[in-house]
Amino acid sequence: MMRNTVHDSEILSYQADFENSQLVMYVKDEKNIKYKIIFEGLFTFCFEHQMPSSIILDIVKKATYSFVSENSELLSEGKNYFWPLDYEDEDELQDYLNEKNLNYYELQASYGLNGWIICSQYHIEN
Repeated sequence: MMRNTVHDSEILSYQADFENSQLVMYVKDEKNIKYKIIFEGLFTFCFEHQMPSSIILDIVKKATYSFVSENSELLSEGKNYFWPLDYEDEDELQDYLNEKNLNYYELQASYGLNGWIICSQYHIEN
């Protein structure tokens, strides 16, 4: 069975694997079937409201220029620490995201954890 939705799935755990540039999210659906969401080519991510029993509403692909504009304050705070990388200005960061073909995925929760992931792509495995 090929899964094409993550709606109403509970997040069991997640693991950032920096060595392999992946973020793996372990989840289960309403029928208690476990699967994982694998974000490949991981660049960076940020999650808020991390808590047990978080429920995914959706994962929405957005334009990378939205990432830069929506997170301007966060980027400014991290810039002196070379996060998410060493760059001169937001235009240079935007160019980097475009050159590397990175995508901006917003994780929307109906309950609990929400945030975003910048990576090449994601897929779902049973």
